[in-house]
Amino acid sequence: MSIVYYVIDTETNGLNCKIHEVNEISIIRCTDRMQLTEFIKCEHPELSSFDALKITGKTLDDLKKGADKESVVEKANKFFEEDGLTPAHRCIVGHNIIPFDKKFLHALWEKCGKAFPANLWLDTITLTTLFLEKYDTSDIKLVKTATGRISKKLQDACDMVGVKKYAAAHASKVDAKNTYLLWRKLVDTYNIDYVDEIKTFVHEIAQDETDDDFFV
Repeated sequence: MSIVYYVIDTETNGLNCKIHEVNEISIIRCTDRMQLTEFIKCEHPELSSFDALKITGKTLDDLKKGADKESVVEKANKFFEEDGLTPAHRCIVGHNIIPFDKKFLHALWEKCGKAFPANLWLDTITLTTLFLEKYDTSDIKLVKTATGRISKKLQDACDMVGVKKYAAAHASKVDAKNTYLLWRKLVDTYNIDYVDEIKTFVHEIAQDETDDDFFV
């Protein structure tokens, strides 16, 4: 049975998945490029990181708007289930997806008493690194970080490989589209072999945790 790929981007009100929350999620099913985007009402906006609010351009009042997390998770699950597959045959593609978004997605689903319905994960930052190792980039204007390293942020990675990206960074709907374009460009144009970079992380819900545990 083949794998179905989904591109996901989230926006959160901080970096700690135990106290911060997903306030936007956008999912692209790559087989037909159907996109589901939802805004999620934060239950604890007062715990928001100032830096996160500044980056995303949101206010505390903005975080109080949107659907409740249970309805968003239910809607997302129905979207996934349309493929008729099991979690073992779904791969989530994202930029910085494994160290960041995966943790928030697992936390969001777990707070709703659900296991996240995909076991396979592919990070486009890893593929961007493979691109830098494989190709001569001397003619490419590379953005450097404060420490002198090559920036692999989504917008910079898109520019690096020549993706004509959508505007407005740090909006899940737009960033998911740009991540999809980056992935396809790396694979289709630059022949980056990504199969060995797919990682397995099965979401197992801890039986002794409740929502209150996240805010002790």
